[in-house]
Order: sequence, then structure tokens, then C-alpha cells
Amino acid sequence: MTPAFKTIFTLFLKTLLCCTFAASLSLSYAQQTESNETLEEDTEEVLDNVREGLHTSVSATAAWLDSFFGPTEFEADAYEDVYGSLTIAPQWDEYDGFEVDSSLRAKIILPQAKRRFSAIIGRGDFDDFINNQQTTRPTVIRRDNADEEWMVGLGFDPFVEAEHDLSFGAGFRGGLAFEPYVRARYRYETIVNERSELHFQTVGFWRDTDGFGIGQTIEHDFAISDQWFNKFWIRGTFAERTEGVRWHASDRVYYIYHPERAIGGELWWYGETEAEVPLQDYGAKLLHRARVLREWFYLESWVGLHWPREVLHEQRKPRWLVGIELELQFGH
Repeated sequence: MTPAFKTIFTLFLKTLLCCTFAASLSLSYAQQTESNETLEEDTEEVLDNVREGLHTSVSATAAWLDSFFGPTEFEADAYEDVYGSLTIAPQWDEYDGFEVDSSLRAKIILPQAKRRFSAIIGRGDFDDFINNQQTTRPTVIRRDNADEEWMVGLGFDPFVEAEHDLSFGAGFRGGLAFEPYVRARYRYETIVNERSELHFQTVGFWRDTDGFGIGQTIEHDFAISDQWFNKFWIRGTFAERTEGVRWHASDRVYYIYHPERAIGGELWWYGETEAEVPLQDYGAKLLHRARVLREWFYLESWVGLHWPREVLHEQRKPRWLVGIELELQFGH
């Protein structure tokens, strides 16, 4: 096991344990009265320590990657351009039972590479990783062929403007399997009017196990009013492993009733055009999202129903789901 992957695996295990502990403290805190100042301070201290440790571990891994561009000694201050997030989502689905979904995403500008390159470190689904989208898909979507795995690579951004963004990347996925991948991503953003924005993103990729593929995402953000906000997105991915085009779409509406809290509703659809059942799942859920304890720590909870069907002989019927998601953001 290389030093980089030792660092990454150690980072994940420590962070998972600490964040799980922090989550339990946060939930306990929500049930206490305002007089429990000691518990609040302890919880905030745990979160601060987790965030600081996460930043340090990611920076150390970046220093190892940066050393390929020249001799360097790790100094935390040299890797301040680090940002990313860690999410942990325990959830129960009447169809699949209980599971804990988690993902990690971090990007670090490499000073030794004269800041032209960045290191990308993450764990999660490969399609979400190469599309640079961590939370677009509803966590309830089941993807039996999804790659919940470690990925590490280098990114190069030769062209970045207000509306256009061109990026290239290459690295390894699959943990110790060291399966290579390359990708090219182009993103275009345009302001339709003072309340509406459109985002188009195209990603071409290659990986040794699946050959070439392409993904297309369209997003629409619309501010209905000062307190109401709508976000719609749809993404299609075609590769050798897909049965036709794998697609999923989501439409969310939020009501922001407090500067740090919002309630909302979501509808989603998911399927593959040439699968035995082209429309494999759709559903609806109510959700609540809030920033708690720190400006970089979020808690989202939800309850809803969905109608999954994976094979023809299966009867489609409503299934309950409930869950929470803890998101810790770090860096600048």
C-alpha cells in the first residue's frame, strides 16, 4: 500500500468515526434546552477538531502528489488552497433496508506545480466524481453497478472564465486496484434573467474497465421569490457498461424561512433506456436543511415515498424512506 493510499484510508476511517460521534452529539444537542452550554461547546470542539484533522490529512496527501513536480517539504501553510466536503447519510428504505451512504471530495491547488495543476481526492460514485457533482442525485437512488470507491488524480484547468470552464483530469480509481481514468469537462453557465440561470456541462471520459463514455448535465436554478427557490437538473450518461443511456432527473423546491434553514420538497426519476424496466424508480420526499453549530456544518433530514421496479415480474408499489445527511465543508 502506497503512502498516499495509507493516508487516504486512515483519513476516511478517522473522519467517519469522528463525524459519526459528532452527529450523535449534534442530534442530542437539538433535544436539549438552551441551558446545556457545556454540551454545545463540546460538540463544537469535536467538529472543529474533525475539520482541522481532515484539512491536515488532505494537505499531507497533496504534498505527496506535489513532490512529483519537484522537491518539497510538507508545510501546512503551503497548501491553504484546499476545499471540499465530507458527507455521511444514514438512511432506511423499506425496499433496501438500512445503509450508510458516504462521500468525500477534496481539491487542492499544487504550489510546486506552479499552481497550474490541482490534486483531486475523493470517495464516492465515479459518475458523480468526474461530473464534479457530489449531491445532485437523490441518495435514495440505488445503483447496483455504481462504484463506491476511492479516487485520486490530477486536474488541469487551462481555461476558466465567468461563463466558460474547460478542465482536464487523469488519475486512478478503485482503491488498490489502481484502475486508470482520464476525463475532459466543459461547463457553460448563462444568466437568463435576474432570477434564472442555466448550466450546461459535458464530460467525456475513458476508464480501462469500461472504455469511452460521455455524460451530459443540464441544470436550471430559479428564484421564484426572495424566499422560494427551485432547482431542476437532468443528467444522462452513456458508456459501455450502461444499457442505453442511464439518466436521472430531480426537481426541488425550497422555502427559506430562516437565513440558515429551509424546508422543501423533491420529485425524482431514474432509469436506463434499454434496461428491462426503462423507468426503474421515481418518488417524492419532504426535506429540511439547516446549518447547525458552525457555518460549514449542515444537517438535512427527509421522509418520503418511492416506487421502485427493477425487473418485469416485480410489482411496483410505494415504499417508505427516511434518512439524514450530515455535511461538513472544509477549506476556502
